Amino acid sequence: MRTYLIRKTNARVYVVITLSIVLVSALILGGLLTVRRLDSYIRIMYYGNSAPIGHLANIRAAQADVRRLQWRIFATRDTAKAAEYAREINANLSGIAREWQLYYPEGVSSAAEKQIAEQLRLDLPQASMIIWESLRRLKTDGYDKTMDWYQQQMPFLDRLDHLLAEDIDTNISQAAKFAAMSNVIFDRILWIAVALLVLGLIGGIGGVVVSLRWRRQRDDAELKSREHRWLVDQVFNSTKDGVIITDRSGRITKVNPAFTKMTGYTEVDVLGKNPSLWSSGRQTTEFYAEMWRCLLDLGHWEGQMWNRKKSGDIYLESLSITAIPGLDQSELNFAAVCSDITQQHAEQEFQGYLATHDPLTALPNRLLFVERMTQAIARGNRAGSRVAILFLDLDHFKEINDSLGHGIGDGTLMTVATRLKGCLREVDTVARLGGDEFAIVLEDIHEVEQIEPIARKLLASVGEPIVVDGHRVFVTPSIGVSVYPDHGDTPKTLVKLADEAMYVAKNAGKNAIRFYKEPEPEPVEQC
Repeated sequence: MRTYLIRKTNARVYVVITLSIVLVSALILGGLLTVRRLDSYIRIMYYGNSAPIGHLANIRAAQADVRRLQWRIFATRDTAKAAEYAREINANLSGIAREWQLYYPEGVSSAAEKQIAEQLRLDLPQASMIIWESLRRLKTDGYDKTMDWYQQQMPFLDRLDHLLAEDIDTNISQAAKFAAMSNVIFDRILWIAVALLVLGLIGGIGGVVVSLRWRRQRDDAELKSREHRWLVDQVFNSTKDGVIITDRSGRITKVNPAFTKMTGYTEVDVLGKNPSLWSSGRQTTEFYAEMWRCLLDLGHWEGQMWNRKKSGDIYLESLSITAIPGLDQSELNFAAVCSDITQQHAEQEFQGYLATHDPLTALPNRLLFVERMTQAIARGNRAGSRVAILFLDLDHFKEINDSLGHGIGDGTLMTVATRLKGCLREVDTVARLGGDEFAIVLEDIHEVEQIEPIARKLLASVGEPIVVDGHRVFVTPSIGVSVYPDHGDTPKTLVKLADEAMYVAKNAGKNAIRFYKEPEPEPVEQC
């Protein structure tokens, strides 16, 4: 009986020992498999998500900088600035190529990401070709045609930006998913470690150490992701263009320092409010309706609008707005990038003014004079009325320049210009053709007799003494007149004939008026 009990006890011990060995083996095998899975998750998180997020964020930031620089080229229209921006664009494109090589294909860690990455692999070279083609077209087609062509490429570039954002979001989602899965494995490893601690202190301590080590690696991976997000925030805060983020209803959720510097409104001033806060009132309701239609239908709008700074000053801004879906596809945000182009606009208008006006007297120059004369002839033709062309040259003006200097001469010309304008109606045009030559278009003339009283008035006004810088000078005009349609029907002909009549006036003793007269036909000799 005793032998039986001993055998039974020994059998139980063997069973316990066997079960213990099996349990320890199972725990060790399960721990190894769990550790292997955890190692796989961490590698994917670090090499397949965190690092790719950084590369993709750099590519996206560089693409945004390239687009900003391209629009600056169109806005400034300055050859030297364009060359400088082109060098920055090429540097950004080289940076994009380097970041892409670091990301693809090693950084692709899922089927969903691979699909996006394959599309990016095809689209990025095409985007670079668009930018290079734009720079090439600037040299041959000019700014306006190139800008029109570039705007046609915007849907493709917007889709590329959306793909980059989608790829970043995919990596962030994958990192979050693997982080959550790793937490489950951490808990499992801790339980295995506790069990091994019961069965063997050394094995338990080893499991704890390994678990803590991998938890630290997971935390490092998360820290790297936060660093990349911090980098994106730094770009947002340091960009020279104003950036405004709104929710779906248009309420502002974030602005950057450049916006505050440009408008004077701080983030506290505008948070939760609508951008209509700084509206100038110059845009119509239809303008804003069309803008929102483009945003909701196409996801993008670009243009210019007048707004008002906090100080009350009106300014012109170049504005680009893009619709950005949130992580939850039901959410929608809008990102607006804006810059103050008031000075560039003023410079462009001034350059256009100089192209058509005399810089000394502010009168129309020859180019604008011919254009207005052409329009006056067309109106006269429709109304059945005459148009008079007066060609006026100052007598003895050269003596003023030679004896008193060009400063006194310029002052004299400015005074003459003012007097000529004062003698004419709003409908008439007086222009300076060059030197001391002026030309006048008189419209709505029904009888030729209406012209001479106006010309006499001009003679009397210009002939009065002129005082410039304490010098008293005298000039008189010689005026030649031609009439449409009596003497011709083209600007070139009418100016030529008025000029000939002016020389007749000079030869008649100056300070005179002469109408163009056709030469007398030569008498025919009788046989």
